[in-house]
Amino acid sequence: MTGIYDDLVSILFKLPDGRSLEEYFKNVVLVGKFDDDELQSGNDFPEGGVKKYSSYDEVTADFLATSQVAIEANAMFNQKNNSQTTSQIKYLIVARQDSDETLTQALDKAVAFDGRFAKVVPISRTAADLKEIAGWCSTNDRFCDMAVTNTADVADIISAKNNYVYAIFRKSATDPIASAVASTSTCGYFGAKEGSAQFTQLSGILPETYTGSEISDMRTKNIAFYTNVSPIEGGNTEGFGYNWIIGSRMLGGELRQREMIRHYIKKSMGLMALEFFNQKPIYDETGNNLLLSMAQKRFRSFQTYNLIVPTNNQETGYELNVTPIRVGANCIKNTDLAAYEQKKFKLTGYYIDAIVGEKVAFTFYVDPTDEQVEQILS
Repeated sequence: MTGIYDDLVSILFKLPDGRSLEEYFKNVVLVGKFDDDELQSGNDFPEGGVKKYSSYDEVTADFLATSQVAIEANAMFNQKNNSQTTSQIKYLIVARQDSDETLTQALDKAVAFDGRFAKVVPISRTAADLKEIAGWCSTNDRFCDMAVTNTADVADIISAKNNYVYAIFRKSATDPIASAVASTSTCGYFGAKEGSAQFTQLSGILPETYTGSEISDMRTKNIAFYTNVSPIEGGNTEGFGYNWIIGSRMLGGELRQREMIRHYIKKSMGLMALEFFNQKPIYDETGNNLLLSMAQKRFRSFQTYNLIVPTNNQETGYELNVTPIRVGANCIKNTDLAAYEQKKFKLTGYYIDAIVGEKVAFTFYVDPTDEQVEQILS
């Protein structure tokens, strides 16, 4: 994320229940086609085409262990985060693509069923399917971890500079490496290692060996891979190194952690807008002061979670300002009449990204439409 970050904070964000973002980042959607013969004898997948699971055992109660859905679920539920002893995932939502529908429609069904998910993993490895899912994620503000068996398959996603997609190369078309990666970064705080797949060790996934030209090709295309890294060359040297995911960027070129930080802050500020209007603010400086106080609390929490740099004697991690509504030459009434007429509150400032230390300027409009005002301020 570079340059000015402008975003309209709408109070109609689809946010998780309980006014907390935690569960939103802990749930993953697995989407794609599967046949009825992959189900346990006598089992029928729900007619609506979506079901939620909280454990691998729940999945295998419905699916044969040899089915691709169960293979992916096993990888998700059995990963161990580098700083935890259990998988970070809370729920796996399986969205079935029926024979007469697109992947986009299957994902829309998942959103309608339970929109509390930040991650999507495709079952398919085909180029057309990966492109469709990548486009849906970009449009619907979700992230995708996808397995790639041919680097040429994601050429269109790369050319579109899609920073919602993290691609991991795998020679096998059934290996669940994308599901494993998705599971290890669902804790919701992305300033440290949790948001980056780089240097992650995966359970139940074997490393692969690549030639120098293969590695160069993957690096050029921002495609990650899982391999053993050792200072000693030759066979049987695994004990002198580590099995790691190598690759820190989305296919569009941005750092994975930075995109997750951007996403988290955006959603968190949307949640703050909900809480702000829940207090029935007056459109004057009293409301402005309330907004500033709530925003400051949010940004202090971003520092706690290592999303933005801490404030110290050498550096200010963030700066927030509310634009006066009616007072002064630079007030909203004089400088942003359209916003004033719609009773928008305006928060501006910057924060310094904890990943690379870049200053990111932003403008947040906290925006009550007439319908929203009627709902909230009645």
